[in-house]
Amino acid sequence: MAHEGKHEGKKSAGRIPADLPLDLEYLTRIDANDFLTALPLEDARVESADASGTEIAALSLVGCVLERVTLAQSKVQSALVRDVRLVKCDLSNAVLSGFEARRVEFIDCRLLGMKLIACRWQDVLVENCDARYAQFNGVVKSCEFKGTRLDEADLRGVNLEGTTFNDASLRRADLSGARLNTTNLRGAEIDGLVVRAEDLRGALVTPPQAMDLARLLGLVIG
Repeated sequence: MAHEGKHEGKKSAGRIPADLPLDLEYLTRIDANDFLTALPLEDARVESADASGTEIAALSLVGCVLERVTLAQSKVQSALVRDVRLVKCDLSNAVLSGFEARRVEFIDCRLLGMKLIACRWQDVLVENCDARYAQFNGVVKSCEFKGTRLDEADLRGVNLEGTTFNDASLRRADLSGARLNTTNLRGAEIDGLVVRAEDLRGALVTPPQAMDLARLLGLVIG
């Protein structure tokens, strides 16, 4: 589906927004009870569906809007999500393998303890979400975390190139081994951040953050 020039999202920090129509009434409404049986979904809208604790072999969503959909504690073996907006959805403690997301927007979602295995994210917005203790594995490039809590999140070895943290909390998060070249950490709280000196090569930080990181890494300045 192409809605050229009509998407609602705003481009920020190089991120390409989800391509969705301004008028969501153009999307086909799917009854909450039919959410799982209707998969794969394209150009669809789902509200107030509860699929918590289920096992899903393949989750395919293209050009969709999900509102108040619960996938908490679910296990997804494969996920392909493109040009999708998720609003007030709950993915707490969900385990998602092979999660390919492009031009996806998570707005006001609960991502507490969510576990991503071999994910491939690009141009993803995570705004005003609770992603504490979340575990990321794979690639999260050119994405934006805005107003989001990632306290004690596990981002070890993740490719975060071109990703921006804006008014986000990375307190006690583990970024050891992560690829941070062109990663913008200037809008992040980094108290207790776990990271190695070599991981920070090419990362964008503020002068106060540089001082904090210097102390964290045992550097002596002056």
